[in-house]
Amino acid sequence: MRTRRFFFYGTLQGGARTRMARWLEPRLGACARASLAGRLVAIPAGDGWFPALIPGRPGQRAWGTLCDVRLTVRDLARLDRYEGRDYRRATLPVLAQGGGRARAQAYVWRGALPARARPIASGDFLAWLAATGRRPFSTRRNGI
Repeated sequence: MRTRRFFFYGTLQGGARTRMARWLEPRLGACARASLAGRLVAIPAGDGWFPALIPGRPGQRAWGTLCDVRLTVRDLARLDRYEGRDYRRATLPVLAQGGGRARAQAYVWRGALPARARPIASGDFLAWLAATGRRPFSTRRNGI
């Protein structure tokens, strides 16, 4: 098992209360509110919505949670399967609330955005869900 640093901004955050967030919870170490350069777009799917992290204009920030995560190789493969082909895992600079800087892995959108995608002006997916009354996407495919 190896500890990795991840930036979660969507359905993997504890506040999303999805099956995968609950699966991830016992693997989490220290976590802090954080942001990184980019913007979030909400994409409808199945029973809810999920965010895509895409490049933004200078100064745009996507908000989420920076966590130390204890993962086996198998756990990491499960996360990659959950995110799917439209995402790639990249190591990016992250700014923790309070000013600390770190590098962390995050899933970056690489597919075409669907026509029904909606911008998340605040850059905060969980706040957007709360403000709009929408639910986070939760999947059961591939046993994930």
